[in-house]
Amino acid sequence: MDCRSFRNKHVAFVDDFLPGEEVVSMQRHLAECERCAAHDAKVRRSLLLFRNLPPVEPSPDFYARLSARIESERSAPQPMFAARGPGVGTFLGVAVSLVTVGYLAAAGLNWDAPRGEIVLAPVVASAPAIPPSVENEALAASVSAGMPVWPMVLFAEQAPLRFAQVQFTQASWGR
Repeated sequence: MDCRSFRNKHVAFVDDFLPGEEVVSMQRHLAECERCAAHDAKVRRSLLLFRNLPPVEPSPDFYARLSARIESERSAPQPMFAARGPGVGTFLGVAVSLVTVGYLAAAGLNWDAPRGEIVLAPVVASAPAIPPSVENEALAASVSAGMPVWPMVLFAEQAPLRFAQVQFTQASWGR
């Protein structure tokens, strides 16, 4: 048996309402666990203390006064609407009022309006110092080896310039 199940069954153990096999397991746990044994001792001592207190004696006219008070409460007229606290209507009224006040505050303060014109920092674009070409080893090294399309895009981008250079140089050779 563990401590949790011992504490769950302890009240029935003290009042002697457990079956025999559970009583034996509870007693065995008491012998093995010091914390549960201390708890059991505290509970049994406190019960012994309360059982040895003198009985409380009511005053001689207690029952007569109690009966008269009960009878006066029964015969008193009951109000038609007893104070039970706020009802559903009150709750709905307060809820609608709060939503209305919130909406009017949001509309009055322009919470949904933009705070002002958004201004971004200026962007300056400049041409690269060295035009991209195949001769540029850094550019060729940075091209992905897994995508064969990229080198072709670079060639296509430079194609009109290269063809023009080749055409003009060949024309000058032929003269």
